[in-house]
Amino acid sequence: MSDENSRRRFIAQSALGAGIGLLNAAPLAAAPAPYTTLSTTVLNAHHFGARADGTTDDTAAIQRALDAAGKAGGGIVELPTGHYAVRGTLRVPGGVLLQGSFRVPPCSRHDQHPRLHGTVLLAFAGRGKPETPPFILLDGNVAALQGVIITYPEWKREDVPPVPYPPAIAALENTENVAVMDCCLLNTYEAIHLQSASRHLIRNVYAYPHYRGLYIDNCTDIGRVENCHFWPFGTTYYPNDPFSKWVNLNGVAFEFARTDWQYVFNTFCFGYGVGYKFSESKAGACNGNFLGIGSDSCERDILVEQAQPYGLLITNGEFVGRWTSKKATCIEIMEGAASKLSLTNCSFWGPIHRIVWQKSEQMQFTANACHFVDWTDNAIQIDAGRAIIQGCTFMQNRNAITVGPNAASVLITTNQAPGGLRVDNHAGARTQMGFNELA
Repeated sequence: MSDENSRRRFIAQSALGAGIGLLNAAPLAAAPAPYTTLSTTVLNAHHFGARADGTTDDTAAIQRALDAAGKAGGGIVELPTGHYAVRGTLRVPGGVLLQGSFRVPPCSRHDQHPRLHGTVLLAFAGRGKPETPPFILLDGNVAALQGVIITYPEWKREDVPPVPYPPAIAALENTENVAVMDCCLLNTYEAIHLQSASRHLIRNVYAYPHYRGLYIDNCTDIGRVENCHFWPFGTTYYPNDPFSKWVNLNGVAFEFARTDWQYVFNTFCFGYGVGYKFSESKAGACNGNFLGIGSDSCERDILVEQAQPYGLLITNGEFVGRWTSKKATCIEIMEGAASKLSLTNCSFWGPIHRIVWQKSEQMQFTANACHFVDWTDNAIQIDAGRAIIQGCTFMQNRNAITVGPNAASVLITTNQAPGGLRVDNHAGARTQMGFNELA
């Protein structure tokens, strides 16, 4: 063996030995502890006495589990598949998630399962007493509900008007970051009521509330409502049936009072007196961003009673008037409203008397790149205030826009209509028009 090869072998062996020595001498980082359920408190309501047989009152057992999770500093209370008769009310402490079996929004229809399956809560409390506590109270920061069906066994279609109940789910006093996810609320009177619940998250909720679906007020930090579908789950819609007709004339799907920078994304409702209502409470009114919202067969798809000065921004909306109605209005802006309503890339069709009816002297209305398909009176009627209508399409060869004598300023430009854009102008030079399709 040559001296050169011996030197190379010696150097390689010495380097390997030194490396091993360094590894042996250096302290090793501790391996991460394996995950165990001790990392999060997870409690099964059955271990606290819940039977889920549809008959035994499970109120106390579920509440014991919720209280134990709350005392542990937060955690998850699991409700495995079954029917839980809850004859009282439930309180979810802060930091606790009450969790059923669903991870997508369930509904009342399941192939080969005529009886509701999954985690089902049967609600009984508060019948005829809407002022009593809600069925489920989210009673603390980061209190949440996920993956359940709530149904009201004592509801009867023959009760017209519907018998009132307190809200199915509510957060009522200065809570933050509460959430309702992946739930179905069948035949509720009022589904979700949020009062002073900033940064709420309402996501993947299917429901058919009769009086009101979602009410939000006094929320002063950004809340989110996503992928909610209010439609006749658990019953059937007939336009002239007394129950359906009552909801279709009196029910409100979504109502927003004081809520700052509200975000609403991909929501839909069917068969209500008002689809989206913007009201004013003692705390104030709403401003927000509404993207991909829809409303079908509503007497009023959007009703604006008031909004914050910063305005309501509606993009990619789809709206249809109430079936069989001869006076449905898609968007009605009431006299006292003082704000801005902006529509971009929205579409309107169905049995509609007026599509937009602007009544307020203090309101600014803008429609940009919108599509107006059906109407019997006016597509847009501006009685007062200011409006900009540009880049829109009007699909009927009849009067499209009426401007009343009290309108302050109306700009109508670059719109198209078969046979030419027809405008009935009673505001004189305060209405300015240009580059619209001509006859």
